[in-house]
Amino acid sequence: MSIQRIHSSEVQVFAGSSRIPAVQSLNISTQKPVNDVRRLGALNVTERVLGANPSSTLDISILLTTGATGIDPFYTHQAFHAGFLNTGKQDFTIKDFAGATTVSGASLTSYSLNASVGELVNGATSYEGSPASFNSEGAISFDNQSNDNFKGFFRPSHVQVTTTTDGDEGIDSTTLNIQNLSLNVDLPRQTKIRLGSRTPLFRYPELPAAGSLSFSVLKTRVTGVNVTSMVCESGVIKIDLKDDDDNSVIDFLVSGCCLESIEESTALDDNTTVGFNYYFPIIQ
Repeated sequence: MSIQRIHSSEVQVFAGSSRIPAVQSLNISTQKPVNDVRRLGALNVTERVLGANPSSTLDISILLTTGATGIDPFYTHQAFHAGFLNTGKQDFTIKDFAGATTVSGASLTSYSLNASVGELVNGATSYEGSPASFNSEGAISFDNQSNDNFKGFFRPSHVQVTTTTDGDEGIDSTTLNIQNLSLNVDLPRQTKIRLGSRTPLFRYPELPAAGSLSFSVLKTRVTGVNVTSMVCESGVIKIDLKDDDDNSVIDFLVSGCCLESIEESTALDDNTTVGFNYYFPIIQ
């Protein structure tokens, strides 16, 4: 079959042997490290030698669903309780009508959750693994295309944020109107390469690791929050994603959270909003 282009409907993403549903975008980039070599008496680089740790980065953006066929990376992390600081690896395969591209031995390097009024709740993950390889024998066809079955998608109106601290810096969004929410975890990793090998055997997360949570609400019942404490109060942040029947489907629970800043914004012919920004350590 002659291929003139690859449309998004002709692309499927797999984690292991399970297809990932509701993928909105993906990007694969491969870095080729090289060492420049100059010879004595030469003004220019005469040779370029392949260095260690060639790697590929895979970025995946998805919609979070209340239930879908296939495998969802967000649900996977919650179900396995593996934690962000694990050194586990995953193999990803991107199949289309031209062939299959595989990124093996991939480790999580970033994780984010975003919600905003007027949009569906979406998430994004980034992985770093061995250099991508292509195989034309893994191509799919029209016969491999299938429809996902979704019970529904999360909406900001079904997202609840609760923070509790030892002092009075907590906030509960149960009675507040959330405008947007962002949860971010960055996990840069250090590669460990053995003598005689070019590919790293492990990618250890750099410590200390931390995440951030920010959300804004319409100013209605928001009460004053004391931020004058010399010692930052610590507590728990819980983000609860619920379905249309108000049943909790998935939640994010982090401890040791600390309120870093509060912002109140007002603009002409617009609503006053209050934004909260939290920091939390990654301990597992």
